[in-house]
Amino acid sequence: MKHEIDFNEGLSIISHEIKNSLSGVKLGLEELRQLPEDEGNEVVEILLDELDHLHQITMDTLTLTCPVELYIDEVDIKDLIRNAASIVIGNLKANEPSISFKFDEDFPPILCDKGLMKSVFINLINNAYEEVGKNGAIEVGGKPVGNNRVEIWVADNGTGINEEINSIFMKFKSTKGGYGIGLSLVKKIVNEHFGKISVESAPHKGTKFIIEIPIDYHLIDRRSGKERREPRNRREGDK
Repeated sequence: MKHEIDFNEGLSIISHEIKNSLSGVKLGLEELRQLPEDEGNEVVEILLDELDHLHQITMDTLTLTCPVELYIDEVDIKDLIRNAASIVIGNLKANEPSISFKFDEDFPPILCDKGLMKSVFINLINNAYEEVGKNGAIEVGGKPVGNNRVEIWVADNGTGINEEINSIFMKFKSTKGGYGIGLSLVKKIVNEHFGKISVESAPHKGTKFIIEIPIDYHLIDRRSGKERREPRNRREGDK
């Protein structure tokens, strides 16, 4: 069932979640003081998981609502995506659909923020895993598309999106009862790299998210968002 909330309500929900997490950590620490060491270790693990959860909510919210500073480096996106997939598989051991990787042999490294781009593919692959279930299939692939750009996709054979496709990237919009941060965060990160993301989906025919992104971030003029016609350091009038 579709669950849609506005921006202010979304912030309220996240604030409530953070408050609950902090209250849980406080209670756990109070309990920990009264437990024998062997029993306390289990409580410590629970508290660490809760803190990881809290940290992720906080960082995602900050990335979504604040200006993003990119740390650009040359990245082998194929390795990055395989690593992202292994993280998702590790978190979903009981739910392991097949996943295949189909990148063109000449798929190049790209200049991007490695950490943020990993978040993009963790989100997309995790969504696909949640959608297809145990017997489903996921495909991640990429190819050069000309004009110094590449296309990367994450596709699944799940039930598809039963709603207005263009609205799924809205902040704090969720179809699964979560916080609605994931896809809006993905879109913001892709946009910050002067890329674009689109989705193809139909009920019972699966979903395909497609990202198009420049190979060299520095070839994009930050003011116009368009490709530079000259090398980065060359100015009109330079000899």
